[in-house]
Amino acid sequence: MKDELIGNSVRSRLLSTSNGGQMTLEIIISLFILVMSVSAIIMVFFGNQSVVVDVESNNQGLDMARLELEQARSIGKKDFNALVSSTKIEGIYSKEIVVQSLDSQTKKVTSKVSWQTEFNRPQKIELNTLVTNYTNFVALGGDTGGANPSGDWTNIRTLGSIDLGPGSSATDLDVLNKIVYLSSTASASSKPDLFIANAIDGQNPFIVSSLNTGPGLNTIDVAYNYAYVGNKDVNAQLQIIDVSNSASPVLLTSFKLPGVSGSGAVGNSIFYNSGKIYIGTKQATGPEFQIIDVSNPASPVSLGSKKIGADINSIYVRGNIAYLATSDDTELKVFDVGTPSLIVFLGGFDAPGDSEDGKSLDLVGNNLYLGRIVGGNHSDHPEFHIVDVTNPATIQNLGSKDLAVDLNDLRIREPLAFLATSDSNKEFQVWNVSNKANPTLWSSLNFPQLATGIDYEDNFIYVSIRSNDGLRILTSNP
Repeated sequence: MKDELIGNSVRSRLLSTSNGGQMTLEIIISLFILVMSVSAIIMVFFGNQSVVVDVESNNQGLDMARLELEQARSIGKKDFNALVSSTKIEGIYSKEIVVQSLDSQTKKVTSKVSWQTEFNRPQKIELNTLVTNYTNFVALGGDTGGANPSGDWTNIRTLGSIDLGPGSSATDLDVLNKIVYLSSTASASSKPDLFIANAIDGQNPFIVSSLNTGPGLNTIDVAYNYAYVGNKDVNAQLQIIDVSNSASPVLLTSFKLPGVSGSGAVGNSIFYNSGKIYIGTKQATGPEFQIIDVSNPASPVSLGSKKIGADINSIYVRGNIAYLATSDDTELKVFDVGTPSLIVFLGGFDAPGDSEDGKSLDLVGNNLYLGRIVGGNHSDHPEFHIVDVTNPATIQNLGSKDLAVDLNDLRIREPLAFLATSDSNKEFQVWNVSNKANPTLWSSLNFPQLATGIDYEDNFIYVSIRSNDGLRILTSNP
């Protein structure tokens, strides 16, 4: 009996100990679960807080990238040449603007914003856009505007043409958004000398309107809603035509250049840039090169002038620098025009030979392409020159080519040069200028008469011709 009582007591103690251990284990498990739950809650809380912080950082980084891109666009619009790569730091953010030149009038701008999170995780946002030299694009009426050349330019095709009518000969042209503005001379002063053509369908261009401005036009440049023309009238060398309604152009202003006279005092070359007209005459008494404020097209104001002592056959202006193609021995002359009342000669280029006048020019970066008229011994005096104008005081000749004909006009879309010439068998020519020291002829076309002017827009070439068959529209084969 006593033994049974002892056994029961032992069993009772063991059972009590077992239950106590189980309870302890359950408590430990419960505490573990509680700790894990609290840890999970804390991790989720701080994880969510980290996500919130990341989202806020991303949003701030995106806003910064957008703002930097907008500022780059603004800089490019005000001064295309001032748009360059840059870096800066703002708090935890590193901001970088990367500028890549695609061509003379287009830059690709990439805005990069990078930072590290609190856990040292690198983050980055990139945005990009294309910035066009809008001022020059409009000033040039779309010269070399739009997409790069594409297709096979060794194999040219003619899309369409326009007949200006008997007795009319095209002297120059400018293209803006596939609307072609042609200047011309006519057999009678009563005939129209300005033509506006719609070439949106390049295969079927048609004349929208025409206008008679007087004795005839030598040159034209279109910007915004106005066509600026160089007239043969010695009392109205500059004329401004309102072309906002292409179906009904209106002669707004006829302006006599001050201080210049004689038979050579005619509008011979013209260039619009930033509210100013740069106009050149043939050799005359008085200043052949003049700068006119046309910010109010109805009321031009003379700002300054310069005696050149030669014909000014072509003008190109970038910023405060003007490049003139002249009939002087120094065919290319470079001037600082930042203060129009005090035009300063910076330097020039005297190409080999004295009889070949400077006739045409175009500028891409620091490479200036100069065309000349043919001289007596043309084999030693090339008509096509490529020069580096980085330092106008010491212009470097990069390469040249003998054409044995007049190079009347040219448009460059590197690596291609499109030439309007007087060659009776190949008035239009395409040259590859990737090797500046040795340009290569790629292709050519024969026209009824010599080519007088040329323009490029979106892989189309527009050529004016000294003929009533005054306009040809060309492109590459696919």
